[in-house]
Amino acid sequence: MNVKHGNALEATAHFADDLVSSNVLPLAQRNHRANELLAAQPVSLETLDMEQRSAVIISAIADDAGKEFVVSRFGDAVWDLQASIDTPNHMARQRGVRWPTDVSESLVNDVKAAMYAWRKQGRPGWKPTKAITIICVVEQGLDVLRFLTARGLTSFEDLRPIHLADYVQQLRARGVAARGIRHRLVVIDVVVCFRRELRQPPPMSPWGRSTFQEFCGLSSSRDDKAAYAKTPVIPPSVQAAIFTYAEQVLAKAPDVLDRREAGQLFEGAKELVEIRDAVLFLLQISTGMRNSEATGVKAGSWRTEVKGGVTYCWVRTFEHKTGKGLVDFLATPETLAALDIGQRYARPLQARLLAEIAYLDSSLACTSDDEILDNFLNKTQALQRLKTARACVDNIFLMISFSVGDLPGSKSRINPMAAQVCQSKLTKLAASAGIDWPLANHQCRRTFAWNIAQSRLGRRALIFLKWQFKHSSMSMTELYASNALQDDSLYDEFHEEMVESKALLLDTWFDADTKLSGGAGRKIVQNRATRVADRASLLRYAAESSTVRATGHGWCLAEQRGCVGEGMYEAARCVDCSAGVIDPSHAETWQQIHAQNLELLRITDCGAAIMQRAAREVCTSERVLQDLGVVV
Repeated sequence: MNVKHGNALEATAHFADDLVSSNVLPLAQRNHRANELLAAQPVSLETLDMEQRSAVIISAIADDAGKEFVVSRFGDAVWDLQASIDTPNHMARQRGVRWPTDVSESLVNDVKAAMYAWRKQGRPGWKPTKAITIICVVEQGLDVLRFLTARGLTSFEDLRPIHLADYVQQLRARGVAARGIRHRLVVIDVVVCFRRELRQPPPMSPWGRSTFQEFCGLSSSRDDKAAYAKTPVIPPSVQAAIFTYAEQVLAKAPDVLDRREAGQLFEGAKELVEIRDAVLFLLQISTGMRNSEATGVKAGSWRTEVKGGVTYCWVRTFEHKTGKGLVDFLATPETLAALDIGQRYARPLQARLLAEIAYLDSSLACTSDDEILDNFLNKTQALQRLKTARACVDNIFLMISFSVGDLPGSKSRINPMAAQVCQSKLTKLAASAGIDWPLANHQCRRTFAWNIAQSRLGRRALIFLKWQFKHSSMSMTELYASNALQDDSLYDEFHEEMVESKALLLDTWFDADTKLSGGAGRKIVQNRATRVADRASLLRYAAESSTVRATGHGWCLAEQRGCVGEGMYEAARCVDCSAGVIDPSHAETWQQIHAQNLELLRITDCGAAIMQRAAREVCTSERVLQDLGVVV
């Protein structure tokens, strides 16, 4: 069966219905895992010589009939692991390990043994690691392996702490942070952990008397998150500009898609690609999805439901990082409308994938094990490509790759968007919006959590208020109760951002140069002279244990009792309240309050009571401004 592109594109009009039919969706459920072959491999290589090790199967794949084929063995120069990777946002070159030829063979073979054991056994107390983790660790560890080879080391038996100390010193001289040093040295840490699997293990700990974390410059075994450079929050002005531009792109999308369907635009046209990229940005920034979750969103995987008179919008996708499986992300009607546009954009690309699946199914059925298909793939390559095509046939975020063809005579194929491609496209989207900002995938997730935290603290209005929860009083508990399939790690990020924001706020209050007013504010000023051993820990503890609410003219620290909210409407109540703090960020507000009080005082025909109150209010606002160092 030779399926032509034209036939596939003719099916576009009916493709949306096909995707939700039972004839298409089961395709993605056929995972082609060669369970029997892989399960038969030894858990440990400790007793095997090099010839036996070289024959051990690293990866394999099965066809629809269950017949299993070897993809990679231990002794191969390349470990192809893509059959074991389910995340959609990795490029083909990131789905395997290309072992270096400029590193000592003994070092390479022992790293292979350690990685194999890590994959099969896992570290003590931990599950076996994922294939993608091995790929990343080896890729990041090539630098240290080449460093050791350049220093004359031919095996790990020659490794001493001084070698790695020299390497770390070199990295620090280049400005590499502790986290970057750790990333490069994880490969050595795995080698140490599985030393019994090595042919020539190191004779002593390469970290000397330090722990691995300490050797890298980190202070604890918990990766010392405080020492890590956090993903930056997208500045509000940048958020606003890119968000506005993305909305403009989607407003024009129906006309652009009409032109494509009329044959006036080719699939790679900038106007078309920008539609997909705008949908991706809006999805990530408005739901907090990771890139792997966003790029895995499939056709029709969003819905609305009404509970307690509230309409909820949900987007369902697969969560890979912690292995939760299918999870629901809270969204808004606008998010779903953007996904509808994204689905329309993806239909011709999905149709091409469906055509490729039909071609591969037909060709594999009549191709011998050692025969090359008409599109120049061998059988194991074709099976792996079939697995990928089936997994993403109903994806919304797809891209055209020109490195290889999907059908005979074709020079391109359809792939899920890789994380690097997404990042590049988001940066281009920002540039089109007139913004010079290196927009990255995870920035969207952290910015989403930061926006929620800032909104709940009341420090600023959400840039994307209409894209958020709509109901500002809705608590996290209510959101949990509304759907059990949510990604709870996103709520952890909300909490972390809330704590960090409060800690930063409290830090400014305890700064000797910051002027404060309010009952609690004046008490804080008095207590600044108290010495503490660890200010950072104190601030974090205080941020986690204290309540900080915004009133618009100050901060309220009250837990349960207090003014019962009157201070929200009568600013003067907060000035002497034991739970009130007024800091310099409210100076402009109090200048306006003072001006209003003066204006009220100039009204002389309101009676004695009003005049007396106006005089008190003027004195109060004047005192606040004096506390804040503002000239009245």
